[in-house]
Amino acid sequence: MSALPPEFAGMSSLEKLDLARQLLNSIPVDDMPLTDRQMADLRQRIAEFEQDPDEGQCWEEVKAELERDS
Repeated sequence: MSALPPEFAGMSSLEKLDLARQLLNSIPVDDMPLTDRQMADLRQRIAEFEQDPDEGQCWEEVKAELERDS
C-alpha cells in the first residue's frame, strides 16, 4: 500500500471513505472495464433474459418484497 499524501493524515476513516466514493464516482463508467469473469457473467445473464424475457421480477417487485421482509 502506498503512503497517503500528508494532507490526508488527519482525515478520519469516514472522511477517507467519503473521498474514495467521490473519486470512484468521478470516473466515467466507460473507463472502468469489466473483468473477463464479469463479462462472461453479463453475457450469460443477457442470454438467459433473451431466452425468456418474462422470467424474473421487475425492480418494483423486488423492492416491495425486500421492504416487506425487513
